[in-house]
Amino acid sequence: MAEVTGIAWTDSTFNPWIGCTKVGPGCDHCYAEALDKRHRWKGDTHWGVGKPRMRTSPGNWAKPLAWNRARLKDGKTHRVFCASLADVFDNEVPHDWRADLFELIQETPALPWLLLTKRIGNVAKMHPGGLYENVWIGATIVNQEEADRDIPKLLAVEGVAKRFVSYEPALGPVNWLKYRG
Repeated sequence: MAEVTGIAWTDSTFNPWIGCTKVGPGCDHCYAEALDKRHRWKGDTHWGVGKPRMRTSPGNWAKPLAWNRARLKDGKTHRVFCASLADVFDNEVPHDWRADLFELIQETPALPWLLLTKRIGNVAKMHPGGLYENVWIGATIVNQEEADRDIPKLLAVEGVAKRFVSYEPALGPVNWLKYRG
């Protein structure tokens, strides 16, 4: 929800909703859960199984459209990290919210969208299909066990421009050489 962010590898963050459920050791010290508990947006927290996710405001959803218009005028690259306070592929997110997000992504072709997930196994069933030339899909990997389980799933994702890995938090060594093509 930030026009400008301190995250070095992106230009802005966009959160279509807030909330998630922990799925592994990489979630143990989640900054987004801590922010949610501190702010109690709309008077509640949005973390855990059965906790409702909070969709962000229409004004927030309009921001990427403005960023896209600006990029069409100036021709500059403007990467958008999507869901820094959530996971796009969370099982608890209503299907129509995700459909709205992918529609927004299609409406903003000048913006590369970085979708980072801890649930790369959900992408095949939750991706709406088709080609998204402005989507980079990433998987969070924290150790060799997750790398062996999730990198093949990441490499199998179709319909996106790029794939990437976030090795954070680094909870154990990973032999990256075995995944070189």
